[in-house]
Amino acid sequence: MTSTELRNLAVLTITSPAEAARQVLANCPPRDVLWLAFALAVVLNTLVQAASALLFPVVDPELQVLYDPVWQVLFTTAGALLLSIGAFFLIGRLFGGEGSFDGIMALLIWLQYLQVAAQALIFFIVMILPGLFRPLILAMSLFSLYITLHFLNQAHRFGSLGKSFLVILISGVAAIPFVLLLTPGGPE
Repeated sequence: MTSTELRNLAVLTITSPAEAARQVLANCPPRDVLWLAFALAVVLNTLVQAASALLFPVVDPELQVLYDPVWQVLFTTAGALLLSIGAFFLIGRLFGGEGSFDGIMALLIWLQYLQVAAQALIFFIVMILPGLFRPLILAMSLFSLYITLHFLNQAHRFGSLGKSFLVILISGVAAIPFVLLLTPGGPE
């Protein structure tokens, strides 16, 4: 894809997430490309988190971010993303969804790239107006949830955002034991 096509897809994802999901699914790359895109998304996400750990205490001491070793952030990010893909695929199928693992993977990777871009934009805004950090992160999180609802609805062909919400909710509950295992100081 060209940079113009990526920019258009990003705008479409914000303005019409269901249509953007259909386009991503229609142009789903082969699995080997998806795994490369997965790795890149994990690395970019880790870089953004490392930058936030360095930048925020300088901008505002109240925004101190706990610093984790880079290898741990990489591992946790990769595990969380893979767990999300697997859970959304399997639980969606339990609800009668027709989505493929590759399709859900493509959609969530695309969402990761958009979130990295949004976080970078938030960093620049926060350098000027530090008090906006929490509201902007909350807004990004809620909008990401909204997009994910539409992405899952399109991937699984539910015809219902309610089913997509249940898939996200049940996936979250099912992921709790795994998240605790990935968390430093969690159950051993």
